[in-house]
Amino acid sequence: MPELPEVETLRRALLPLVQGKVLLEIKLLRKDLRFPIPAKQLRDEALNAPIQDIVRRGKYLLFRAPGGTMIWHLGMSGRVIRYPSMEPAEKHTHVVFRFAPDTCLHFIDPRRFGCVLWAPGNEGHPLLDDLGLEPFDPETTASALKKLAQGRKAPIKSFLMDSRRLAGIGNIYACESLFLAGIKPMRLAGKLSLTDWGRLLEALRRTLTQSISAGGTTLRDFYGADGSAGYFALDLSVYGREGQPCFKCGTSIVRNLQSGRSTFYCKTCQRF
Repeated sequence: MPELPEVETLRRALLPLVQGKVLLEIKLLRKDLRFPIPAKQLRDEALNAPIQDIVRRGKYLLFRAPGGTMIWHLGMSGRVIRYPSMEPAEKHTHVVFRFAPDTCLHFIDPRRFGCVLWAPGNEGHPLLDDLGLEPFDPETTASALKKLAQGRKAPIKSFLMDSRRLAGIGNIYACESLFLAGIKPMRLAGKLSLTDWGRLLEALRRTLTQSISAGGTTLRDFYGADGSAGYFALDLSVYGREGQPCFKCGTSIVRNLQSGRSTFYCKTCQRF
């Protein structure tokens, strides 16, 4: 699933293509993805309106227009690729958008867990209302995270991936950040000290920043708007490296299951 760096990479690629441009045409090739696509709302309120900005919130892209906000989520396998025409160029192309004068964006989603939605006016949306802190927000501090985790018995990795607590963090970056911070993924979130939280927040921001600079992580489905791959996969320290030697100490990387998800870590470097 595309996580914060992949979505931010896409936002930065799309912004110069559509900011200030009018949405001229929408072609719907199916009626729903994860949720029904609000075809009438999009045609009545989004068409012939300029895109003022694109904002990322967690793993969502928000296209701000005068009459409301178009909301995109890539789900598990979604991609947005620029093509020269409205004609679908790939299987699983479900929605095509044309912005003035000739920018065509194809929303491609094989597993159909993504979404294209509309929030009118200044209204929020239920999918956004419960999102937690943004990792790069100045208000996201070690103290704020410690307070949020107080008394919680969830493992720290599960806490990081809970979008109601921290928005945009998935399996890859939870594993990588915990490794960089030297924190065991199974440790209870409520047991971390303020120093631990400071170290983890620094590691999280560093990991996300490096991934954004590398264009995200392409393991299987994620590609940028121009079809290019992200290269942070070359810098992964633990994720997907079960049985391989740790780059720091040489200990074999371990894979465990946590809440049905694979967790990768180094028993030597992540003792605390």
